[in-house]
Amino acid sequence: METLHWRTHLHPVLAAALILILVAWMIVLFRRQGKNRAWQQTVWLLLPKVLIVLLLILAYFDPIRRVIQPPQRDKKIMVLIDDSSSMACEDRPGISRAQRTQTLSLDLTGELSDLIDIETLWFATDIDSHTERAAPQDSIRGTNIGKSLVSAGQRAKPSEYLAMLLLTDGGDELLRTPQLPRVPLHVASLGTAPDSWNDLSIKAIDVPAVVEAGTELEVKAELLGRFASQAFQASVTTVPVRLEEQVEDDWQVRDCQFVHFEEAVARADFTLEAPSEPGIKTFRVRAESVPGELSDLNNTRHFNLDVREDTLHVLFFAQALGWDFSMIRKALARDPSVELTALFRVTEARFIVQGTRQAGDEQLTAGFPQSKAVLDLFQCVIVGSFAASQWQPSQFEALVEYVRDGGAVIFLGGEQSFGLGRYAGTPIEPLFPWRLYTTQSDFQIGQFNVKVPAIALGHPIMTETSRLIAQLDSVWVESANLEGPAKGGAVTLLEAHVGARTVPLVSIQRFGRGQSMAIATNTLWKWRRASPELQAVHSLFWQQSVKNMTDWNDSQRFISVKWDQSHYQPGEQGRASIRVAGRHENGQLHLRAEAHVEGDTSPVAVEPVMGSENTYAATLDFTKRANYTFHLQALTGSQLLETYEKTLVVGATLNEGVNLEVDHAFLSSLSAQGNGMYFPEEEFGSLIETLRAQLVERSVDLEIPLIEDRCIYALVFIGVLILEWIIRRKMNLL
Repeated sequence: METLHWRTHLHPVLAAALILILVAWMIVLFRRQGKNRAWQQTVWLLLPKVLIVLLLILAYFDPIRRVIQPPQRDKKIMVLIDDSSSMACEDRPGISRAQRTQTLSLDLTGELSDLIDIETLWFATDIDSHTERAAPQDSIRGTNIGKSLVSAGQRAKPSEYLAMLLLTDGGDELLRTPQLPRVPLHVASLGTAPDSWNDLSIKAIDVPAVVEAGTELEVKAELLGRFASQAFQASVTTVPVRLEEQVEDDWQVRDCQFVHFEEAVARADFTLEAPSEPGIKTFRVRAESVPGELSDLNNTRHFNLDVREDTLHVLFFAQALGWDFSMIRKALARDPSVELTALFRVTEARFIVQGTRQAGDEQLTAGFPQSKAVLDLFQCVIVGSFAASQWQPSQFEALVEYVRDGGAVIFLGGEQSFGLGRYAGTPIEPLFPWRLYTTQSDFQIGQFNVKVPAIALGHPIMTETSRLIAQLDSVWVESANLEGPAKGGAVTLLEAHVGARTVPLVSIQRFGRGQSMAIATNTLWKWRRASPELQAVHSLFWQQSVKNMTDWNDSQRFISVKWDQSHYQPGEQGRASIRVAGRHENGQLHLRAEAHVEGDTSPVAVEPVMGSENTYAATLDFTKRANYTFHLQALTGSQLLETYEKTLVVGATLNEGVNLEVDHAFLSSLSAQGNGMYFPEEEFGSLIETLRAQLVERSVDLEIPLIEDRCIYALVFIGVLILEWIIRRKMNLL
């Protein structure tokens, strides 16, 4: 595009005066020449002078030619279009998400093709290697945004691509640690508001992730009905819901329930006996399709059970059983992999043992174990509130030795706990994560707000628990032990506001190879009676506490490994935190790690964690859906200390179409992490305008003076002089 403007070097009054003088001079010349020559000769003689005058006036006004050159077409925009099965959902009358995506893609190409080249690719579990869309398949095509972004990012080099645009309904699972392309990632979502749907879906399944082989467990499914029309709601009465197990390539029914949709939310409760053989077993809950519903993809929800032969044994010891024990037992009873044994005093010399019994626990009838060997039957010990005077020295020593060698202990709060129980100065004082001051300790009654401190948000115990707490308006306890400050190395998982003070409510620390926790209240159990949401928080807190403190999933004798997530998807990164027990001189301990996937073996770097003794970290990149086996060896010198091996199943945990709702928060966060922008479907025009504006900014704006443009002015000036010479020669005036 070209425009012309003037850049005069004279004041407008002076410029007008100059033009008048030149015009007057030309008139004088014309009259003088006209006296001696014919009119035609006069015109020819004055013509070069008129042209020279015009050229001089042009030079004084200095015209500028402004040229806007379009951006060079040396880069492209990559458009990734979601081709998964959920995109076939017709959430607008007569038109599916996939069809609307095609329209948006064509609009984008039509608006921007004059400025930049558009490359269009389709993806489901990975990007299509062809530029043309793959032929539709009858089988369900899952969504794997993480893997697709990894593949696309390998193609989209910053030297060749300006940006990447993702057109998707978001998939079913969140990406926690996505590997994003090196070019800006813009995201546009496809999907309407759920309140306009007629649909049934299975929203959640409540089932323990790990169970003991042959035990009985409950599977609870929550179903959600969306009724945009009364006619559809009237047609939905009783819906069969089945629990099925995958046996080789077939699905076998294990239980069936008939669900009545009297309200929008309904439940189906199943009883299932865990398989007798250990391993990862796949199940699904499936609701029968109803005519007229939006999609039947979300009528099915898959889940895995990790069936194991071992069990996590927990010992609860108190002077008397109260509400604390009753509610802890209910919280842990929901996890079939946890077995709880209760020990409490009846008289001065008589104790009662309830719950699960093991071979070798006969000494429990005499009271709390006085030897570490008996405590080693349990992976975790929970101690109630009673005075230190109720202990024997040998029991103190056994508990300290048990934790130092890898055990876990949890101390409950109350009026006879910590400093008030006279535990300061006892052999187990080092097990408490905060300082004990007998004279300053206090026990307060009231209602104290509870929150999760920022430092605890990433702790494995609090990852899911903090998410549930964040969804509640308020969480509180009705009592609090006021003790000294937390010790160095201790982590506060929950804190309470008592008056003007913020005090630790739950703290945890490392002690030797084990861990100890203290809970500064005896009213945590009231959460189970306050609301279903707080009941879920209470259950999850206790289940995660006993499992994470004992490193039950990944513990060896010397090596303890914790992964930052319980499950990974392609395109994510896994980080393992490794601890090695014992004292080792500098350079004596060596860790070697390898990753095995589909027959390929590659070394994994293991780096020490600064500021943490005997603690290391390893990172794995999960680029595809497969079983990754992480193998670790710990050596002291040339002698093998211990080995650790874990198989990580990398892939989607949710089947395609389980969550048809667009997660705007996730997609907005994804684009922000990718240094791009996010626009919902109805704002796609704004995305095109924004991209066009960015492309126009890359255009080159040139200002070229006509006087200097390719010597044209000089050539014209010389041409006029030559013309005058020719005219004068013709008239014999030379």
